[in-house]
Amino acid sequence: MFGQGLIGLLVATLAAFYYLYGQQSSRASLYESSSEVRDEIETVFLETWRDYSLHGWSYDVYSPLSHSHRNMPRSGDPMGWIIVDALDTMFMMYNGSTTHRNELLKDILEVQVWIDNQLSYNIDAEVNIFETTIRMVGGLLSAHYYSSQLEMGNPDIYLNKAVDLCDRLAAAFDTSESGIPYSSVNLRTGQAIKNHVDDGASSTAEFTTLQLEFKYLSFLTKNDTYWKLAENVYPALYQSNKLLDAYHGLAPIYTYPDSGRFMGQNIRFGSRGDSFYEYLLKQYLFTHEKLYYDLYRQSMEGMKRHLIGKSRPSGYTYIGEKPFGLTGSLDPKMDHLVCFMGGLLAMGATEGYPIQEARKKALWDSQREEDWKLAQELTHTCYQMYHQTPSGLAAEIVVFNDGRPIPDNAWLSPSGDFYIKPADRHNLQRPETVESIMFLYHLTKDDKYRQWGYEIFSNFVKHTCEVLDDSHNIYLSLKDCVSLPTIKSDNIESFWLAETLKYLHLLFQDDVDLTKVIFNTEAHPFPVLDVGQLRELGLKTGWSP
Repeated sequence: MFGQGLIGLLVATLAAFYYLYGQQSSRASLYESSSEVRDEIETVFLETWRDYSLHGWSYDVYSPLSHSHRNMPRSGDPMGWIIVDALDTMFMMYNGSTTHRNELLKDILEVQVWIDNQLSYNIDAEVNIFETTIRMVGGLLSAHYYSSQLEMGNPDIYLNKAVDLCDRLAAAFDTSESGIPYSSVNLRTGQAIKNHVDDGASSTAEFTTLQLEFKYLSFLTKNDTYWKLAENVYPALYQSNKLLDAYHGLAPIYTYPDSGRFMGQNIRFGSRGDSFYEYLLKQYLFTHEKLYYDLYRQSMEGMKRHLIGKSRPSGYTYIGEKPFGLTGSLDPKMDHLVCFMGGLLAMGATEGYPIQEARKKALWDSQREEDWKLAQELTHTCYQMYHQTPSGLAAEIVVFNDGRPIPDNAWLSPSGDFYIKPADRHNLQRPETVESIMFLYHLTKDDKYRQWGYEIFSNFVKHTCEVLDDSHNIYLSLKDCVSLPTIKSDNIESFWLAETLKYLHLLFQDDVDLTKVIFNTEAHPFPVLDVGQLRELGLKTGWSP
């Protein structure tokens, strides 16, 4: 007779086997035509947009179930949070659509009229510099880019609005001797405000994720002021902390803006740390300033040395955290936000060239080959964070199994490699995994990445969609992506329109050239800048670590 413990283990093993190789394989959706998938994605975008247009128009925050809404600033004025963030997705879909061009054109022109006549940033309220830059400045600049390229509407409307907004944000840089801006600024008065929590320290990722937007604006306006402001945050950060030597290029997630010194030792690639590393590489790809590739290179070597872990029993590669500094133990917690790293490492290795072409170039070396392998492993891990949950959608945070006890109230993945705590079971329709899948597909043309992406898209449609009484669809964040049926929130994030659906659409486009375009951290595309033009304009790196 088997013991009860052995029987339980056998039953659990068989259940996991069935789940991974039976239920999941039958649930996975197969796509037949890339153009048909693009059409499906456009339909979901337009259903979301139509509901917002009818019930939340012009408001920054919108709740689709209750049709309630509000604006971000305390003054009650609109920032264009959803409208501006979503605009370049409309341009991109219009450019590649075979079904919805007329509808998208109508929406684009309506948005242009609203931005021109209704949107004003003369707002007597404080706004977060980072979020406003990546979403609003980034969205306006990418709209200018698309409008110019497609000869649609008046691109100057977007550029003029971006200049006005960026001039108001620039006041935040004048307060601190270190060159690091405070977290927020009053758009009317120019008063800069420190972070209201964390002893006034700024998030390290926030002031190091302004550079693409400010540099592009300098290029467009031939005004180097924005370039110098954004670049001047680095000397204090690197030199005051001996970031390359003492920290191996890995920055703690809080920095005092007045001194540039780190607060605490918490090092992670999730929230408050993530886009610091992203913008090192993307500045190099955007402007070809080699300093930023060298800084990125040192950070990636530090990450490999200190933060990479392997799960049990399957050996999934993950990026852990060091809450107590580099000499502390590795915490196997990983935010969904970290899943951008597969795509970043792939782009860092290939510089946007297809992998077979990149390997033939003089730039290729053993470090890039190592990065390429790691990019694939991390993207596979992030796909498993979706594939193994009952809904096929990932939780906000997972903890990987490193052999330590697993909490009794946690949900354990069928393979046993990761678990989800009760407080982390929400899904905000985030883009990072499909972002990496998109990059890996276009660099390899391996169809498995499209299959993964379509599976995730199909599960978004299946488990985040709600049909209202008037028979139209809305798409919602989830309170719980583990329980079935899923438990929905009365919430939609602007990055569902700006990033997630955009990256999914790009995944199924057939002519994406990743050497020609850079996506900011909110997925707003900018063209790679010409080195000769930058030299003529005197736009160049002005510091060294």
